[in-house]
Amino acid sequence: MYDKFMSQTAKPKKVYFLLYQGVQLLDVAGPAEVLSQANRGSKQFIYDIHYVGHAPDGKVMSSAGLPLSVDPLPPSSETIHTIIVPGADAEALGEVRKNALVMQWLDEAVTRAEVTSSICSGAFLLGQLGRLDKHRATTHWMATRMLQNEFPKAQVEQDTLYIHDGNLWTSAGVLSGVDMMLAMVRGDLGAAAALEIARMLVVFLIRDGGQSQFSGSINLQAKAREGDIVNLIGWLETQLNKSISLEKMADFLNVSVRTLHRRCLQALDMSPAQILSELRLERSRTLLHELNIPLKTIAYECGFSTPEAYSKAFRHRFNIAPKRYRDRFNLEPSLPCDVV
Repeated sequence: MYDKFMSQTAKPKKVYFLLYQGVQLLDVAGPAEVLSQANRGSKQFIYDIHYVGHAPDGKVMSSAGLPLSVDPLPPSSETIHTIIVPGADAEALGEVRKNALVMQWLDEAVTRAEVTSSICSGAFLLGQLGRLDKHRATTHWMATRMLQNEFPKAQVEQDTLYIHDGNLWTSAGVLSGVDMMLAMVRGDLGAAAALEIARMLVVFLIRDGGQSQFSGSINLQAKAREGDIVNLIGWLETQLNKSISLEKMADFLNVSVRTLHRRCLQALDMSPAQILSELRLERSRTLLHELNIPLKTIAYECGFSTPEAYSKAFRHRFNIAPKRYRDRFNLEPSLPCDVV
């Protein structure tokens, strides 16, 4: 299926996942499935996937209680194209960081690998080896400050899905590992193949690395924590393609417009109109990754009165035009785009 997107002369790329006791299951399964889908959809063997670790009985227990089979750590002479270091909770991570045999192997593997990547707290293993020094990097939002404090020579970004800096890839973890792996596959096979894999996996969209680790609505709901404003945000998410007045928002909460305004400011330091605009723009940013949707349609689907009004609001919020945003990630559709 994907062979039309790739070189017919490429050799299989050896990919090694480093597994250890307590490894986060989704950090392994998500990215591995992306690579496996690329293999299944192609007439060639693109990714030669290996799961390795130091486990005398050949198994490690994952974070979800599912045992995973592992091969012994390969010798230093083994060719490695990509090394992937998944994360774990603090206790499991601490144990593997104290394992001199594993850490020495990882250090040697990174030295000879063409691509090094970490998922979630796996970045701490690379940091311990000095592999994050002078590099941009990220990890799960709960641990970014800890990563920066422990490894001050790294440039840790606080809220991004994944970062590609030279031959180093780091991601926020869990499902963002899928985003990162789709980006890697896109580099190898092209955007069309990555999108086809995303569809096969029922991934809602291909997210660029610069996006926040939180969706707009989740981020707002997390800040509001609980109460009427959380419910209002959930309701607005279902109404974004409609005309929504302040009166309608107030009616939903069964309060006056003045009370609505006060509660929004108290909960989020935002006016009702600002909340609505933020949700509309975040929804539009999601839709920009769908190739078959013209920008004019996105504008109307997200409740903007005209494409020009949408473009102006998007520029103001993200400092880039919608079309330019789409172009940045090589996701420009073949359909005409009349918003610039």
